[in-house]
Amino acid sequence: MLNLKRTNLLPLIKPEVDSHHGLRVLNRINEAKAALEYVLNKGYDHWIISFSGGKDSTSTVVVTLETALEHLKEVKRIDIIYADTLIEIPPIQQYALTFLHHLLRLSRVELLPLYHHVTLPAIPQRFWVCLLGKGYPPPHQRFRWCTRRLKIEPVENKLRKFIQPNRTVIITGVRFGESKDRDGRLIQSCSRGGECGQGLWFKYSNRLKAGYIAPLIDWNSCDIWDFLLLIAPSWGYLTTDLKNIYNGRETRFGCWMCTVVRQDKTMQKITALPQWTHLKPLLEFRQHVKEITKYRESRVIRPDGRPGKLKLKIRQQLLSELLELQKKLGMALISPEEVKAIKHLWQSE
Repeated sequence: MLNLKRTNLLPLIKPEVDSHHGLRVLNRINEAKAALEYVLNKGYDHWIISFSGGKDSTSTVVVTLETALEHLKEVKRIDIIYADTLIEIPPIQQYALTFLHHLLRLSRVELLPLYHHVTLPAIPQRFWVCLLGKGYPPPHQRFRWCTRRLKIEPVENKLRKFIQPNRTVIITGVRFGESKDRDGRLIQSCSRGGECGQGLWFKYSNRLKAGYIAPLIDWNSCDIWDFLLLIAPSWGYLTTDLKNIYNGRETRFGCWMCTVVRQDKTMQKITALPQWTHLKPLLEFRQHVKEITKYRESRVIRPDGRPGKLKLKIRQQLLSELLELQKKLGMALISPEEVKAIKHLWQSE
């Protein structure tokens, strides 16, 4: 069990929050700080924060920076890494980039050795190049080709440039209770040598020569929202805007073109808000892509009789429609470099 410090945050709790919930949030903050102090005492003085722009990773950034402010001499460097898949849901992408720029101007953290980075997938690995250029079918549960190409590889490539063996810890916002699959992976990691306990989930990666810590592992959704709406803003952090994006506390963010889920409930919630109704064509296009590519007739049939990649005419049609959608919305959905790469792949076919 980690020893929790007393806190002087109680005056920050607003009257509309009862003392039980207020004290619970303060305890959660202390647990998270104690977890970060734990890895600092183990010699991990270079902190890398994985940031997505969602509520959990935003809370993780704030708690981590506040902990670092209490250990200015011990923490040598902090890097925040945001992985932009280029098909992020526009409001959350906009918030993430705004939040990062806000940190650069925030006087509260100006003494921290703080850096931020935005990673992008390599052009050959980008979503539209794989789907429309190479002919990959839309990602699904049995062929989820997107996550590694769009997020994991770009982030790990960036991490390798910064990681200091046995001194770097990667700080994530994962929590128990987000999903059964994720809970299973977290528990499995613990059974393989991770250290689990109240306020602490830690494991070491032999491959990266770095530690992983999830300081908010035991926070629930209410803890997160109370922190973002009441405490973090009192410190000057730009966190209240998230409430206007989520349109419901249980919303989970991903890519607007995600075809792994049957229904994109997140985009449905977001586009139900007046300020985001103009994004409904994105939701419609995602459904259109999923529908038009599900038929056997849209695929090249392999010699063994199994459906292979998408037919060229289907990809040409979808690219034309995507470019038209981009023009209609007046927002960047696909870059000229990606279009060039796609057409080069078509010529090589």
